[in-house]
Amino acid sequence: MDRIFGILLMFALVKISFAQDAWSFQDCVDYALEHNLNLNQSKLNIAYAANTALQNKMDLFTPNINATVTEGFNFSNSINPLTYQFVTQNTTSTSMGLFMDFSIFQGLSRISSLKAAELDLDAAQMEQLELENNTKLTLANFYLNALLAKEALQITKDQNRLTLNQYKNTLALVQAGMLASGDKYEVEAQLANDELNIVNAENNLENALNQIKFLLQLDPFLPFDIQNFSALDLVIDETTITTESLSQIALKNLPNIKASEMRLESAKNQLKAAKGSLSPTLSVSAYLGSNYFSAAQEQVGEQIITTPIGLVSGTSDVVVASYSSPILGNKSFGNQVNDNFNQNVRINLNIPLFGKWQRMIAIDNAKLNILKSTFDVDLKKNALQQDIFTAQTNLKAAAKKYAANMQNREAAGLAYNYANEKYSVGVINNYEYETAKNRFIAAQTSVVQAKFEYLFRKMIANFYLTGTLGL
Repeated sequence: MDRIFGILLMFALVKISFAQDAWSFQDCVDYALEHNLNLNQSKLNIAYAANTALQNKMDLFTPNINATVTEGFNFSNSINPLTYQFVTQNTTSTSMGLFMDFSIFQGLSRISSLKAAELDLDAAQMEQLELENNTKLTLANFYLNALLAKEALQITKDQNRLTLNQYKNTLALVQAGMLASGDKYEVEAQLANDELNIVNAENNLENALNQIKFLLQLDPFLPFDIQNFSALDLVIDETTITTESLSQIALKNLPNIKASEMRLESAKNQLKAAKGSLSPTLSVSAYLGSNYFSAAQEQVGEQIITTPIGLVSGTSDVVVASYSSPILGNKSFGNQVNDNFNQNVRINLNIPLFGKWQRMIAIDNAKLNILKSTFDVDLKKNALQQDIFTAQTNLKAAAKKYAANMQNREAAGLAYNYANEKYSVGVINNYEYETAKNRFIAAQTSVVQAKFEYLFRKMIANFYLTGTLGL
């Protein structure tokens, strides 16, 4: 029990220490690339494509080699496979052989099939990179949402602190007779509303963190947090690049375009392979084999046989003749295998004449596959240009929106400070103070939202420029 308790305690401490470390964006990316189920499932496509390429390579450079062993049981009448004579007894027979077949020429179809398989393997690897990039993009969106939720929570807490200071000032002004006693009830109502806003902000943050945990396939009950974003004020990058130039760069960098182009080249090689099936094929085959028959016999000796052949005229003496007769015995398995060993080599020429139109249909389907792959390349290029144009437009708008909100926050901050000074001396009422404070809080919230929107738009534009994603 002590050992079990120690193991459980150690596991719990590891789990707690693991949970207390705030995750950076790179930590999330590294973990997702290793543990995400969709990514791991996609890796199987690469394994399948690698096996297909290997199979085509082995088919091109190696022969088929098969060994066969056949055991036969014959009852009553059977035929001796060596002498082709009837044998009226139960017998057994054994045949064994080694067969080799190697295709010399098949209209270059195997070479084209190998090229197509290698291109499919490269395309599968590019598609894996595309899925990884999509996962990073989704993760970045979730991560920025969580950062936004954290800052929104901090703003609501700051708002609550401002309201507490307001409440203290209100009580002082009420005691001094500068405000009516009913004003403090309005501030108390605002305090209650602030508490509700904090609860809602905490719930939003928890939901945002849960999105990251679900994407990473982490334990949903495991505490989880991310690192805070240190840059409170961003520097707007004024560097611009034309849509046409960015599109040309993206076409060279993005894996989804490369994958579709590789699929198109693979389809072209598959058409060559299909056309190659119309040409004659040349192959060489060889066979080594032997057999055994249980009724086979061989001479193990000889004997002299004397037999009368007539009588001597007048004396009646018997005339005899002698001749040698072989003595037969069962032929051993080893002797039969050695004596019956045979070899042959054949060169085979196969000329296709008519195959139920299957080869022609395969050629037509290969042509259709080329058209489909061509359309896929064009569609992805068109979609990329639209995405780049939209990304640049959104980035410019986000930069302007962030700059405008920064100016608005600065003006709202000055207005709030001025209103706070006037409220503390009873120059303005509670409603006017609340209006200035809420305008300042709203300006802060808008700045936070604009900041993370700009970060996200900038990250997408940088992805088209470099082919990589990062905060």
